[in-house]
Amino acid sequence: MQNETAGEAFLEFGSTYKKINDSLLSNLSCSTKIITAHNTISQFTSLPSDSYIEIQSGIGILLVSRDPQTQPIRQFGMNQHIHIKPHIYFGFIATTPELVLKLYTEEGSSLDILTLNTPYEFHPVLPRIQVLDILGYYYRIRTQDYRFRGEQHDFFELTYVDTGLLYTEVDGKVFTIGEKEMIIYGPGQYHTQYTSSDSTASYVTIMFHLRNLSPNHENIWYSPLINKVFPYNKKIYTLVKTLVQESTSGLPYMDTLMHCLLTETIIRLLQGEYANPINHPAARVARQNYQDELFERILAYIEANICEPLTVAEICQKFSLSRSSLQILFKSMVNQSPKKYISDMKLERSCRMLRENKYTISEISLKLGYSSVHYFSNAFNQKYHISPSEYARRIY
Repeated sequence: MQNETAGEAFLEFGSTYKKINDSLLSNLSCSTKIITAHNTISQFTSLPSDSYIEIQSGIGILLVSRDPQTQPIRQFGMNQHIHIKPHIYFGFIATTPELVLKLYTEEGSSLDILTLNTPYEFHPVLPRIQVLDILGYYYRIRTQDYRFRGEQHDFFELTYVDTGLLYTEVDGKVFTIGEKEMIIYGPGQYHTQYTSSDSTASYVTIMFHLRNLSPNHENIWYSPLINKVFPYNKKIYTLVKTLVQESTSGLPYMDTLMHCLLTETIIRLLQGEYANPINHPAARVARQNYQDELFERILAYIEANICEPLTVAEICQKFSLSRSSLQILFKSMVNQSPKKYISDMKLERSCRMLRENKYTISEISLKLGYSSVHYFSNAFNQKYHISPSEYARRIY
């Protein structure tokens, strides 16, 4: 977050005030400054006496330093009235089209104007990438020995494998995409997709235009996004899952939210490429490691007992957790309740069993612990917007 002139960090350079003392005011001269919006500043001002600044209109950033040529320049959001100590160099950046302020200085004080060797550049908070439009979004189910002959196009294409195993060849290189993994094809990349004789795949495809908004002289500014398989990531999994759910919600602004979710997905992938590891305190790391290990054990237990009528109470008893603790753990890890997670896992397993074509729908319902075929069919239809029988018919 930005520092403000009202904060403790500013005390090295000055302070804030409500009103100038009348006796002091009589010895001060006042000048009005109008600063227009620019992202660079090349001159700083210093006075041998105290200076007082009062904003008349607009919003701006105060830049201060004891010596801008040799020492760091600090940024502070301007609020209230500002007092600056003697011999502190200061300058202003307008973050609105115009910043108007009054500067009170001691009568007869001589200004020291310092011109920087290299202008100081202020970086406003602006987007660096933009998803222009989403051209298509599909949930695809492929059986064994599926073959897509290949194509190339001038937009991006994201493939996120939900279940199974998918192979793809991109510009002559073969990649294997496992469950909860992702690949992105860039504009002009020729790519194929296929399954093997003993593998199936269900996956999400999203096609979109993406634009770079920041100056970048690299030949391919999006190179961190292509020619790699992104492994499972909890945040990415949640984003893609939410995007898929939102695409069929029918709620107002669902298209806007889909753009936001896709944009965040791309940003998270880019952050994963550039972010440096954060050195958390040892206790926090240990606590996080314990939570991760506990959560993995719970997921393994759910996976091993997915064909049983699992309950939240049973899991709480098994792992000595209160219901609220289990709810908080699942909320932080996968952003959903344990009951919803179990339901989704059962339905994902049912998809796999339908693709295997070994069991009838009634047998699958019974094996997964549903109370009735009717209840199973309703749950399946609610998640996938298709009945189990129609799902099986489309495959075979």
